[in-house]
Amino acid sequence: MERILVVEDDKAIFEELKTLLTNNGYAAVNDLPCDLALLDVNMPGENGYEICRRLKRNFTVPVIFLTCRDGVEDEILGFSMGRTII
Repeated sequence: MERILVVEDDKAIFEELKTLLTNNGYAAVNDLPCDLALLDVNMPGENGYEICRRLKRNFTVPVIFLTCRDGVEDEILGFSMGRTII
């Protein structure tokens, strides 16, 4: 069973994602290792981009960002996260 890391600060959205993933045969987890990471961009403290940077330093896991941001700059930043950052 694929493990999907879910990082979301909104409890209702987190629970909905967890339910959807579980109902479709995935294990929604909040720890590593994982096969895919779903990261909320807009969180207090450490945002999804920062978490992605840390994740990519040690793992090659694919990342999907969850966000309501729609600026071109946000898209470019998100796509640039695909590279390994040292």
